[in-house]
Amino acid sequence: MDATNMLQLTLDADTQVLAARYTPPPRPEPAAGQAEPAALDAEAGGDGAGLALADPETEAPPFNVDLPTWDTLAAAVAARGWNAEALDSQAVLAFIEQCRKAQDTVEGPVGMVVDGSFEVELDAARMSALLTLHPPKGGKPVALEAVRQALADQGIVHGVLERELAEAVEQGRRDTVLVARGMPPTRGTPTRFESLLDRLRPRGEDIDELAQVDYRDLGNLLLVSPGTPLMRRVPPLPGVDGIDVLGKPVLPEEMPDTPFAKELAGVEIDPEDPLLLRAAIAGTPSLVSHGVQVNPMVEVDAVNLSTGNINFEGSLQVRGDISATMEVRVTGDVVVNGTMEAALVEAGGSVTVKGGIIGTAEALQDAAAAARTARIVCGGALRAKFISNAIISAGKDVDVEREIRQSSIAAGGSIQVGPPNTQQSAIVGGQARALLGVRAGTIGAASGIPTLVQAGLDPHADIKRSALARKRQKMNEEKAKLEKLLTFLQANPQRAPGDVAERARNTYAKLGHELLELEAEEAQLAQELQPLQTAIIAATKRFCSGVTIQLGNKVQEFLEDQIGGKAGLEEGQIVIR
Repeated sequence: MDATNMLQLTLDADTQVLAARYTPPPRPEPAAGQAEPAALDAEAGGDGAGLALADPETEAPPFNVDLPTWDTLAAAVAARGWNAEALDSQAVLAFIEQCRKAQDTVEGPVGMVVDGSFEVELDAARMSALLTLHPPKGGKPVALEAVRQALADQGIVHGVLERELAEAVEQGRRDTVLVARGMPPTRGTPTRFESLLDRLRPRGEDIDELAQVDYRDLGNLLLVSPGTPLMRRVPPLPGVDGIDVLGKPVLPEEMPDTPFAKELAGVEIDPEDPLLLRAAIAGTPSLVSHGVQVNPMVEVDAVNLSTGNINFEGSLQVRGDISATMEVRVTGDVVVNGTMEAALVEAGGSVTVKGGIIGTAEALQDAAAAARTARIVCGGALRAKFISNAIISAGKDVDVEREIRQSSIAAGGSIQVGPPNTQQSAIVGGQARALLGVRAGTIGAASGIPTLVQAGLDPHADIKRSALARKRQKMNEEKAKLEKLLTFLQANPQRAPGDVAERARNTYAKLGHELLELEAEEAQLAQELQPLQTAIIAATKRFCSGVTIQLGNKVQEFLEDQIGGKAGLEEGQIVIR
């Protein structure tokens, strides 16, 4: 009987264990008078000598020719529609070994029949689905339609990756693959703050190559005036909805509409355009988070070709020096921690030069040289360590720590050189004119350098008179034009459209009132320009030869050195005490 006919395969539905049952063929009956092989072996001394089955380890006994093998088991498994992979090599060998020794039916496990399986995992955000395949072990592979049905059962209907899914099922490997992918939402554009400062800087292409260029006007210092656009805020843009693998919409993250930062100094939001930030004051702009600030006190390391000339409404702080030929024009104060060379400074407020003012030696000799000297015009006070070869016009006091040399000084208040009662300070050469008084340790020099010191008269009188004269001239010209117009309209009333005549008469009347106010200003100025009888000129140490002092309209020259004292007017004469 064929061994396969003696095999019976069973499969446990719960455990999927594959078992085999083997019934060996019947053993032949020994001939009459013939002993059993074992007995014969025993009778032969137990060593099986001369018998065909004496060595059962190397040669199978005759009754084992129909013993099951791997091939017969594999054929039996295939006949049942399974795969040889269901067989377990160790279990099969153990079963075959049992069959070799069996005299009765043998039953034992030979493997396990497992169909292919899979799991579909949906991520928490429902934006992807993963397929994990478990290959079959002797059983049926995973069917593509089964996986598709599982996806549909979980509601996964969007973004199914058909090609990847089919390839994974076809290959049947133990693997995890992405089989569905949602479309994430498109993130919106957050609020943007666009600086407009770069547009304010001069560009090289704007310069005419053929024109004469003053490189002092091409510095990199950025200054702004009130109303200058500084920054534009661009509101956020919403994103685009996405869709998850379940076909449900996924909303994008909401973009906050971030406003300009609060408490930005020196700026304001345009009342007609709430997205535009403008300068409220003059100064230097600086970028900050969500905005721009304008500092009215402009701070620079130095004033030179790198900064260029400076002209703005505000105050200036110079940490270093002001180089020669540079120009500074501001409406506020100027503070220079270093020195000021042969440059120009015009300030509406006070000027402080901690390192001193140094002009050129020939500055006061002619007009061309004067254009290159140190020049300061300020509406407030001037303070400096020393002044040399400079032209100064200050609306208030001039306070110098050490010396004024070969300079022209005009002060609307007093000129004070050195601490009170010091003998170590000096005014040497040039002119020193002040309304209230002039004080120094020594006035003049032993070499007899010409030195003029004046007090009691407003040193800016000529400027003030000229300003009022120009104002009167302009008003008189306007008055003449109005009178001519009124005469013409009176003679030709039919040629006066609308209310032109009425408006001309009102303007003429207003101009007449302004002329009366101007006359009052001129009278007030004339009163203020009267010589000040209380003015003094004081030299703590000495008046040197070559010095001329003037108090009011009185003048005194020193032909030789004289011990110091305080010069004042007594009964219309200069008296030194």
